Amino acid sequence: MDTILINVDDKSSVKLFMELAKKLHFKARVLSEEQKEDWALLSMMDERSNEPGLPVDSTLEILGKIK
Repeated sequence: MDTILINVDDKSSVKLFMELAKKLHFKARVLSEEQKEDWALLSMMDERSNEPGLPVDSTLEILGKIK
């Protein structure tokens, strides 16, 4: 299964994409701000996990700069 993230600027666009997904029989949902932050942090951690010898302090410093 593949996942697509679509960022929109207004509620009418959200409604349009949700209706389109429903008509195409796709599963769709709107993410809360908290869920978007969690996804971003996990993505960053996943990208950095492949780097050899990455100190934990470095990752925590980067995460601290996000807010």
